[in-house]
Amino acid sequence: MDLVLLRLSALGDILRVLPAWANLREAFPEARFRAVVEDRHAFLLQPLPWLDPVLLRRRRLSNPLTAIGELNRVAVQLQSAEASLDFHGILKAALIPRLARIPERWGDGVTKEFAGHLQTHPLPFRHQTRYQQALRLAEAFGQSRGISGLGRFRPVLGAVDLPDPGAIWHQATKPRVVLVPGASRRGAIKRWPLHHWITLARMLKDRFDLRWSLGPEEEDLRNWLPEATGIAAFPRLEFWQLAAALRQADQVMAPDTGLLHLAVVLGVPALGLYGSSDPVVAGLPESAGRVLRTGISCAPCRERSCQRRQCMEELLPELVFAAAIT
Repeated sequence: MDLVLLRLSALGDILRVLPAWANLREAFPEARFRAVVEDRHAFLLQPLPWLDPVLLRRRRLSNPLTAIGELNRVAVQLQSAEASLDFHGILKAALIPRLARIPERWGDGVTKEFAGHLQTHPLPFRHQTRYQQALRLAEAFGQSRGISGLGRFRPVLGAVDLPDPGAIWHQATKPRVVLVPGASRRGAIKRWPLHHWITLARMLKDRFDLRWSLGPEEEDLRNWLPEATGIAAFPRLEFWQLAAALRQADQVMAPDTGLLHLAVVLGVPALGLYGSSDPVVAGLPESAGRVLRTGISCAPCRERSCQRRQCMEELLPELVFAAAIT
């Protein structure tokens, strides 16, 4: 069997489909699996060598003058496939298996830009987490081949080989907690206020061995936050070294960002601090962690900017502290 799996972007969304992809691999161990992702996210497939990457060049895909040519280039590589499973549901993703003339084109029920009309086996829509959405598609495809049980969540990166991050933790007696104050520039509205993080860190410091995880967008914080709080930051690590460091933790606290969902697929209990994010669609598997939010009337929303940030300001450190120690 030759199967094509599509999830073009972004980092957190690709991480959320990996449990479904791993279930498919377990059900069909002799199949060939080709994963269509954008070239900027090819590194996310490295711990799963059974996935054969097929890379879309984002620069060409983002240009209206070159996008169709790029989709055709990738489609030519996939013409021998028996079936495709679209975990993205946008027109660009749905066009690829159609251009490749793949006979079975499955979709997970969440579609934009009429992408569902290009699928031969679209599932009906359900309001559910992206984890459940992906697992439901894997389950439906498995049942079409007489195989059940592909809809269960598993932390699929919990035991994969990862590069050594070095000596990150120093105390053996306290639970290890990673604090993630950042988010991508595009997702800046998701950040919990920094003054809340500082207050929370002071409240947690005596109970836990704490570390800040600071990405490229938080380089300015690296210059003063560890000294101001007395809490060390992880050194600058490659992505999979960072994953290995997270996997050594007992809990990760983060907004709805890629590292939160990395913790989930690594099997590390996650505490999500949500404001504008939909607690259902962007939520976590029940066994993987908890989502904290205020539930004010204007949240969730789809805004990229907000003057008040009330949904995050009113999520107080005392509430997060109580959740962390229970």
